[in-house]
Amino acid sequence: MDRREFLKKCSLAAGSMAALGSESLAGGIQFANNTMGLRIGSKRYNVLFVLADQWRFCSLSHGAYHDRLVRTPNLDKLAKEGSLWSRCYAAQPVCTPNRSAIITGRFPHETGMYQNDLMLPPSERCISQDFTDAGYNCHYIGKWHMNGPGKFDGAGYVPQDWHRRGFTTFEGFNRGHNYWYYNSFMMTNDGTEMSTLGLYPSNTYEPTFQTDFAINFMEQNKNHPFFCYVSWGPPHTPYNDHPADISYNAADVVVRPNVTNVSAAQGSLDDYFAHCTALDIEFGRLMDALEEKGLKNNTLVVFTSDHGDAHYSHGLTAKNHPEEESSHIPLLMRLPDKIKPGTVVDNLFSSVDLMPTILSICGLNVPDTCTGKDKSAAMFGGIADESIYVIGHWVTDFWRMVLKDKYKLIIRIATPDVPSDLYDLDADPYEMTNLINQPAYAAVQSDLWAEYQSWYTKTGDVFPENPEKALNDYPDP
Repeated sequence: MDRREFLKKCSLAAGSMAALGSESLAGGIQFANNTMGLRIGSKRYNVLFVLADQWRFCSLSHGAYHDRLVRTPNLDKLAKEGSLWSRCYAAQPVCTPNRSAIITGRFPHETGMYQNDLMLPPSERCISQDFTDAGYNCHYIGKWHMNGPGKFDGAGYVPQDWHRRGFTTFEGFNRGHNYWYYNSFMMTNDGTEMSTLGLYPSNTYEPTFQTDFAINFMEQNKNHPFFCYVSWGPPHTPYNDHPADISYNAADVVVRPNVTNVSAAQGSLDDYFAHCTALDIEFGRLMDALEEKGLKNNTLVVFTSDHGDAHYSHGLTAKNHPEEESSHIPLLMRLPDKIKPGTVVDNLFSSVDLMPTILSICGLNVPDTCTGKDKSAAMFGGIADESIYVIGHWVTDFWRMVLKDKYKLIIRIATPDVPSDLYDLDADPYEMTNLINQPAYAAVQSDLWAEYQSWYTKTGDVFPENPEKALNDYPDP
């Protein structure tokens, strides 16, 4: 089977799903018994949700304190055409935990998904189930990382049942980071390893053919409401596995002032930035496809990441840190029919807020299972800012964090009964001066400590103890 035949087969499958979910009637399309969650009079907006892995907030060529070398013109354009959320944070800056927070609207310690390679319990309500129940065709592409430890030799297949959480079709895999067609973990909807099908040259960048699949799905559903979730693996390690024709010179990298090992940071950021730019090109292809297919004005586009990457800021690497480079993530939204171009939203936002906010924008009811809040009004005239809660609970590094106004309070496992760090992010965006226990900030510290205790109680937190952990597998419900 060649690439063209494969895409045609996918098209037929998508068309069949559309036919099963709706029936054409005079005056439009009526969806069979699937509209209970849709508010009366609401317009059906499509959703294109794009998730990158380990892309930090500052590694875009727009926004405050951005990395000066990296170039992301298509994402910059999205920010100008829609809304830039300047203070979005991962609920927990690790892959599996934050992916579960995005899809459930609940904190990882509430669902038991506070470590990697766990399986999302079947009892958890997911955003894809709400869209499917409202008559949308829901398609997932790429890395999942919520179906236990399965990875090699087909073990990363996500079965066609409750494991997919309402996604009607699925071109992806459970976990892993191989970025070329010949070694990609990608599987077809029925579990065939794509690398065995000869669809692309062996050195094709994984996000490139994943983007092809998304464009194909949207083409086949341009007359039917859809929710398309694209999950790219980069810019997560391996950093140097980017297309050879996109590169940066390490010597040109200007590191953040809190970096402790300049040469090491430059040696990882040059390749990291190359992945970011390569993904930006693929993102541009998605945006072009929406316009060419007449879908731009009625499709909500969301771009975000599951967590950031420290790259030697504060001497740290990778993720699971309360510091900005790890926990602060991008969030961009565009819906020309509704969101005013160039909107900058300064309200604090958590990834647990994504599910209720997206559902609300699309006119769907928000299930009462969500801990996160609908913050869509922040784009349409403003709402009062509120504190957010961020957890760290991975391996042996446990911590909690509260952000309110311009301040950040951190509680670390070494001193779980008292806070250890306080930062004024307006005056000190690189977190170089710890204000903890300074008399001039006593009232601020006390206020944030009270916010921490409130979040701790209402989310059923047990820090510094381990929450009840989700399992690696579950019997069919």
